[in-house]
Amino acid sequence: MSQTTVYTIACPRCGSRQPVELCESINVRENPALREDLMANRLNIVVCAGCGHRFRVDKPLLYHDPERRFMIYLYPAPEEQAAEAERLFRGMIERLAGRSLPTPAPAMHLVLNRVELVERIFLLEAGLDERIIEYVKHSVYTKNSNRLDPVRKRLLFNAQDSTDEHLFFVVQDVETRQLEAVIQYNRAAYRALCETFDDDVQTARLLELFPGPYISARRLLLEPPAPRSHDSPSAPDLSEI
Repeated sequence: MSQTTVYTIACPRCGSRQPVELCESINVRENPALREDLMANRLNIVVCAGCGHRFRVDKPLLYHDPERRFMIYLYPAPEEQAAEAERLFRGMIERLAGRSLPTPAPAMHLVLNRVELVERIFLLEAGLDERIIEYVKHSVYTKNSNRLDPVRKRLLFNAQDSTDEHLFFVVQDVETRQLEAVIQYNRAAYRALCETFDDDVQTARLLELFPGPYISARRLLLEPPAPRSHDSPSAPDLSEI
């Protein structure tokens, strides 16, 4: 079920403190309006009673879609704290295991920021495999390393513009958060990857590359030592776009 808790929040502009009711979990079957608030960036928004400043409070959030049988845990943290986020995520899984969960159990996902949460929701709603999508991102990064530096650029799946023929990705500047370019990836090539990774040996390879629970091509590329490139034959070169 959806859950809220009252916190005392200090305004980042004037320092005034006030009690605020913040959302801690969303069940989209029970409260579909909360999904829309999340997507429209209206969730956990505070308006300061002292100065009128409007700001968002980023805090841990559990997103549950019972119909599609998945849960996503948002733990706001920089990528260098991913290991700590994974530790806390496993603790949350253990606590949930003591509750009465539906059968079969929902798939569990971990993300570190709101952008990743929205991306993962759209991706799962579209019936796509998150590890294969990150594999595609990894291939695009490595094939375009001179133009896509993972330190400065983030690659995001764009569900709204994707079609039956192509999956769309956007390049976002990490510092400015501006969207800079659009990349198309042939959906037939994605389906071919799904068939490839349906094999037990290849599935093990994919799990070795992205063991989770935090699955991120960008994190993989930023971790030293640099990983060996796993090329996808149809990953697009930006010079051809």
